[in-house]
Amino acid sequence: MTDQARDAHRRRGQAHTWIGKGKVQAAMSGDELSLRVDALTTQSRRFKTLIGEFFRLEFKRARPKYGPYEVVIVIERTERSPVHDVDNVAKAVLDALTGVVFHDDSQVEKLLVTKQIGERARVSVTARPLVRPEQDLLEEA
Repeated sequence: MTDQARDAHRRRGQAHTWIGKGKVQAAMSGDELSLRVDALTTQSRRFKTLIGEFFRLEFKRARPKYGPYEVVIVIERTERSPVHDVDNVAKAVLDALTGVVFHDDSQVEKLLVTKQIGERARVSVTARPLVRPEQDLLEEA
């Protein structure tokens, strides 16, 4: 897990129980899905297959939902890893999550993608329904 993801989980006071023993692992906390893929590729087909098989066989709790989403993607690479464009990796990840987390990637209204040097090639993803400030006000009333 990246420092950014760890900090987000500490702020909420929750630790994840990761499911999966292969290259893909996931955890759910309420409506928030955390995903980590120990592979780095911009080939959407490979990500779709890898992630799709994981959700079909190991992690059946995620079901696509409607409404706006925010997605945070952290791309970790080693010094020797090939350099990937963040937009290509983001597109591959969003395509892979379509039909699993949300019905269509057009539901993603907020997207943050960062690339950093890490210990291994890994993509960490957090996807959650987007809560707008006006929704917070309505829920408080």
